[in-house]
Amino acid sequence: NADAHKVKFAEREFYALKKRCSGQEGNSLKCFCLVAVKKEDKNIRRTVLKSIVGTLDLSIRQYFSGETYPGEIKRSTALFAAPKPFDAHKYAYISNVVVSKYARRQGIATNMIHLAADVASFTGMKMLFVHVNADNTPAQDLYRKCGLKFSFSASPQPSKDDKLLMYMEL
Repeated sequence: NADAHKVKFAEREFYALKKRCSGQEGNSLKCFCLVAVKKEDKNIRRTVLKSIVGTLDLSIRQYFSGETYPGEIKRSTALFAAPKPFDAHKYAYISNVVVSKYARRQGIATNMIHLAADVASFTGMKMLFVHVNADNTPAQDLYRKCGLKFSFSASPQPSKDDKLLMYMEL
């Protein structure tokens, strides 16, 4: 049954989001979930779930030791490096950008990304990152349109299974 599968998937995503936002997962320090909803029509009564047209997760993370970009650890050649201020080790990271099929190409994702950048900047972050699949050109175009660029570390000939790192200075 498709409805039972949808409910099971929604529950699994809810508990995964709850775990991320409680700080129980990885290097996340704070987590924000942005939710875009339909404008209320007085004549139509909707449940909360049916009103949602888009979501985006924004987390404030801390680099792991040796990490120069999210997910990329490089060995330091210096034995003793000058310590960076604590805030220099933090960055904003976008994940789980989703817009309902019927609501796409209406600026919802663009607005959520711009809001995420504003929230990240307001919390003191200087960099915003997102990973995108190498074969997902619509998402790459969206992120580029919002001002993100490909990381210096992106390989020139990525395979379709690669994830590319994009960033924006805030």
